[in-house]
Amino acid sequence: MHKRVMIVVLALASTCAVTGALAQQRDATARREQTPQVLARYPDVAIKFDTPALTPGRKTYTTQAELDAYIDRLPAGHVAKLTLGQSPGGRALTALLFSREGAQSPADIAALQRPIVWLIGQQHGNEPAGAEAMLALSRALAEGELTPLLDRLSVVVIPRANPDGAAADIRDNLGGADLNRDHGLMSQPETKVLHALVRQLPPAVVIDAHEFTVGRRWVDQLGGLQAVDLMLLSATHPMVPPRVRALARDAFQPAIERAIGAHGITSFVYHTMSARTGDRTISIGGNAPGIARNAFGLMGAVSFLLETRGVGIGLDSYQRRVATHYVAAKAVLETAARMGPELGSMQSDVRAAEALSAADIVLAHVSPKIREALPLIDPVTGQDKPVIVEMLDTRQVSGKEERARPAGYVIGADIATALTPRLDLMGARWCRLAQAQEWTVERYEVLARAEADPRAINPARSVTVRLVTKAALLPEGSVVVPLSQPQAARLALALEPDAPGSWTATLMDDDARELPLARLAATPQSPKGPCG
Repeated sequence: MHKRVMIVVLALASTCAVTGALAQQRDATARREQTPQVLARYPDVAIKFDTPALTPGRKTYTTQAELDAYIDRLPAGHVAKLTLGQSPGGRALTALLFSREGAQSPADIAALQRPIVWLIGQQHGNEPAGAEAMLALSRALAEGELTPLLDRLSVVVIPRANPDGAAADIRDNLGGADLNRDHGLMSQPETKVLHALVRQLPPAVVIDAHEFTVGRRWVDQLGGLQAVDLMLLSATHPMVPPRVRALARDAFQPAIERAIGAHGITSFVYHTMSARTGDRTISIGGNAPGIARNAFGLMGAVSFLLETRGVGIGLDSYQRRVATHYVAAKAVLETAARMGPELGSMQSDVRAAEALSAADIVLAHVSPKIREALPLIDPVTGQDKPVIVEMLDTRQVSGKEERARPAGYVIGADIATALTPRLDLMGARWCRLAQAQEWTVERYEVLARAEADPRAINPARSVTVRLVTKAALLPEGSVVVPLSQPQAARLALALEPDAPGSWTATLMDDDARELPLARLAATPQSPKGPCG
């Protein structure tokens, strides 16, 4: 039974926190001058980098031409440069493949059968430290201190995932889309080519490098600047496999914290806040399945968001920001290398277990409120100024609305053209019915529709439905998607119309009372559905 009260609570809780992405966009439009007392808290870290923007005396970020030239100068022994495509603005979307053998193609990397770690920089164009760190990490993997790790790992580096946003110094891509929230829909050119490579090289671990707002709404609402160097958060969607979440919590996060602590770099859990005046509700990240760290977690990868203290302060403390990303990513790479084959076995086991799982689909949940001392500093003196706040803790949820997992889904032929390319990007198994078949299905009867912001940290549902069980003739040409496959949870969240950010709710412009989509009921004679 659906818990409609819980849906309302979720919507209210989400509304308090969903505007974080838009707030970050606005926060970046104004440069905040930091006092000498504040700047003194953030000296350079004792690591030498040779990347373009860290050249002595440099006062501008690394351009696309400089980034491409730096990549071209990497020695060829352990790296292959792969052009995934072009951005809408005509800039190269580049991936670097690192292996001990210098494998030159995704197929060759996959054939090595080593765990694959992905490092992604600058999904948000106005957060440049991540891309700069990717260049430094690439140098260290190609001919430096990280090269020995390639005996036990393969590494994929996406130096700059949003080159157009970087060129314009804006958060979004040229289409006005937040790429970090497009890993469920996969609607943007940049995200599509990235996931085409993910399909070939499924990650065991992912680092997604960002920067967070230092001042603006934090000063306006709470009277202080953000104090810590690094905010971090692993995948938090409740359907991320428990083994993956435990590994992130017990192995990788402690390694990150030890490594940055040894350099005097401070950290705290990632959080954001609304830009609305008087709204002091703070959320620890978001649970939406389309956020990058959650999407990768649902694939069975240990996935971390790393955010450094950068939005709105220009090049202030830039070396420290780059070093923070570098040290944290290095700790992740070293931890993954120590695990080696064990990490690969975990990934295989998790994906196999997902194909057999009968766990319910989590459609909605509420996050408890906790009281925390937020680490802020005085904007003038730079002295510590902690503020006690209430935070929505998205790491632990309650009041779930759940729905039993079906044998699969059947997609009407009229909408299959829009959805099958996304199934292919996921590497999902599906079939097209060569002839009509009778089957017992659950149809979705639409009860209500509402506008939802897909950019929101926790997007609210845009459709409310009721399931109606009936015998149906599945027409020839219908597409059947069985759930007895890896990434079943991610598939279910994409196809259930009332899951936040689902394909069917977000992509369909259909006022019909019954959706052209149905759930397949298993039977004792054919438990896997029409695909067999």
